[in-house]
Amino acid sequence: MNRFKRLAMAAAILIGASSFAAAAAAPDWLNQPLKKPLDQLVIGLSFPLLDPWSASYEKNFQDYAKALGVKVIVLDSQADVLKQSNDIRDLVAQGVDTVIALPLNNQAIVSSLGEAHAAGIPVVLSNGRVAPSGAQYVTAWTGPDHFKTGYLSGQMLIEALGDKANIVIISGTPGTESGDLREKGCRTALSEHPGATLLDAQPANFKREKAQSIMEAFITRFGNKIDGVCANDDDMALGALTAIKAAVQAGRLKPDHIKITSGASQIEGYDEIKKNGYFYGSVLMQPDDASRLALKTAVEVAEGQKVAKEQYYDTPAYTLKNIDGTPRPTY
Repeated sequence: MNRFKRLAMAAAILIGASSFAAAAAAPDWLNQPLKKPLDQLVIGLSFPLLDPWSASYEKNFQDYAKALGVKVIVLDSQADVLKQSNDIRDLVAQGVDTVIALPLNNQAIVSSLGEAHAAGIPVVLSNGRVAPSGAQYVTAWTGPDHFKTGYLSGQMLIEALGDKANIVIISGTPGTESGDLREKGCRTALSEHPGATLLDAQPANFKREKAQSIMEAFITRFGNKIDGVCANDDDMALGALTAIKAAVQAGRLKPDHIKITSGASQIEGYDEIKKNGYFYGSVLMQPDDASRLALKTAVEVAEGQKVAKEQYYDTPAYTLKNIDGTPRPTY
């Protein structure tokens, strides 16, 4: 065997060993052989806005991508509907293997998703769905069951107050999946208890300051008639809590009377529940779980593997009773 042939054989052995090592390193949820080596995959991620929840989502997304050996491109639309559509077009132009999108607007995004589909690039939606006209362009959706989280928040409020209670709801942004479904879930839970009365429901658009203002208005209108607050997330719950504490201090509300529950957790809310005060319970909704499920699904899709059309991650409810066994939120 001449020297050239020996070198060629050695190179082939090294390449084969390298390929075997790469295959062996692939996670057990991927079927072999891979359509494309993981280190050659590029996954695009389009964010609506890098708020604290999304910042935690992105950090875990980047960490998980690094662990998998997958390249990622992350674009932030900065709460601009048109920019998100153009961001998705940018990802298509860069030839990513899969686009992951967290929709800012479920209708405005449809056209750009259609362009991704036309280019042969699969789309995975995370934490929000698209308008029905765009469903044909979506390979898979991943996220929490927003109706369930709202329902759990309503259930916890009845648990805290009993069947006969007067409730106000502070909801998220109207027209968003998370806002609409969490409010619907809370209303459904309350409707199962005929003695519970819904005094009013107002949207605070997931903003703490607006929730505080809404709660102040509720207190002016209803005073001590209010027994409980069903908020769609911890940020709004904490805004309501600020208004309640101020009203108690001013003598406008009885102390230790109102209870608050939430449909989505944050660190600050988790710590407030531990104080065993007004904040009774919340629902664990980890951005880490959301990002890992979205990236895992995007990789599976890029590798041509079958995935479920809808995939949910777990969102357990917690109160002081089980909080020590519940992971502390990551943001």
